[in-house]
Amino acid sequence: MAADAIILLVAWLDGRRTPSPSASRLVPRIAALGEVTEVSIDVVNPTRRALSLRLTDDLDPSLRRLPHAGDTDEWEDGVRLHLPADSKVRRIYEVRPRTRGFLALGAIHLRTRSPWGFAWRRSTIEAADTLQVQPGIRRLLRDRSGHALRWGLRTAGSRRSRQWGEGREFESLRDYAEGDDPRIIDWKASARRRRFVVRNYEAERSQSIVLAIDAGRHMRERLEDRERVDFALAAGMMLATRARNFGDRIGAMVFDDRIRHVSPPRRADPGALARIFAGVETRPVEPNYPLAFATLARTFRKRALVILFCDVIDEAVSKALVTSFTRIGRAHLPLAVAIRNPALEKAAARPAPTPAEAFHRAAAEELVQARATTLQVMRQSGILVVDTPPGDALVRTLDKYVEIKERGLL
Repeated sequence: MAADAIILLVAWLDGRRTPSPSASRLVPRIAALGEVTEVSIDVVNPTRRALSLRLTDDLDPSLRRLPHAGDTDEWEDGVRLHLPADSKVRRIYEVRPRTRGFLALGAIHLRTRSPWGFAWRRSTIEAADTLQVQPGIRRLLRDRSGHALRWGLRTAGSRRSRQWGEGREFESLRDYAEGDDPRIIDWKASARRRRFVVRNYEAERSQSIVLAIDAGRHMRERLEDRERVDFALAAGMMLATRARNFGDRIGAMVFDDRIRHVSPPRRADPGALARIFAGVETRPVEPNYPLAFATLARTFRKRALVILFCDVIDEAVSKALVTSFTRIGRAHLPLAVAIRNPALEKAAARPAPTPAEAFHRAAAEELVQARATTLQVMRQSGILVVDTPPGDALVRTLDKYVEIKERGLL
């Protein structure tokens, strides 16, 4: 017992002599959903003695930690660090966000080995960092980038955007070229010049766009490793970038069974919109379309292009959607972007050699048919519809927006 007491006393004295280094964390302010982001931790040894320690920190469960190149330690158990006297060491690791939103990184934990090796001294550094995870636009553009980049990324900026077509604002005159629509020939100018001359129109500017985001249970469904709503938010952000080039104003409304957010149309600011969209949370509830569109009608008085991101299957919910959205068409131009589930379509077309598989296929076919019927009813009611796979939602939404601008439908 005396020997044990001596050992404990020596360990206690050794632990008392162990200094606590300081640590700080550097986190980027913004990250993209599904994309790898680097986080670094700086550990400072202010003493004249080398230190050996283990380091780890608290992460939001939605952040998946990835080892940095050459890192063989497990972060959950603490990575080993050796700090020379009066030095600073930086440790880098990578995270991949699995959900969108404001994700927290918490305290930093250190275990420092005592000089004689009899004890470890624990210390906790209270740190609170937030990583704003936005929809991963660039990831969605991979393998589909040619067309989308032509309309969206390459034209980003504040320069004047000119789209000749069937817009309403006269831009200039030019000589007739084969394939031009005869309706745009300027007959008076042609008579004066003694050759056919056509008018150039550009898409109208300073119009209002409202992005209506359904955050109910259908948009909670996971497609291609992300929620359906993430594809809608990415498309909305890219459209805001394009709208800024046109000089259009962007408003937003997020709803489920309640109104979660409403912002009136203002000059397109993709950064501000990204902060709003980062906080969108889907809930397992039925969307209240009558409430949403009644609120929209009261809030947005000036005629606008109302783009609803949704999907439809249930007959009762679909009926409420069609009825409410059709009423909007009296004052606004309604456009529904319906993001379908490719797995459901595959199940409806899959061979069914067994009775159980036949039941699965029949159920899938019924859902697919109900969805197609609802979309057809929407078209017949005067609602513009974009029916798209999740990966193409961004490109097809941009295409439809540009088409509406060029044709002067708004």
